[in-house]
Amino acid sequence: MKPTLQAPLVLAAGVLAGCAAAVVTAPEADRAAQARACDEAVALHVKRSPDAVATIWRETGPASVAIFEARDGDRLHTCEVDAAGRVLRLDHPR
Repeated sequence: MKPTLQAPLVLAAGVLAGCAAAVVTAPEADRAAQARACDEAVALHVKRSPDAVATIWRETGPASVAIFEARDGDRLHTCEVDAAGRVLRLDHPR
């Protein structure tokens, strides 16, 4: 009988599937932390609770800087937040 490579291939496929799952969820966790940082910065700016701020991710630019739109009521703000969760810029577009 010839030796089979089936078991190592199945093991490798399982390891790669686990890595793919980790890669997919890590940016989402980072983005959630960045959104919270934007919420908190806007809330401090408008002197309201972070729960009063609704944040929507728009895009991620160079160096993993995420850009969010945040609203407290009908006032619009934009935040740029780096990968470490630091708010680099808070603007009022218009």
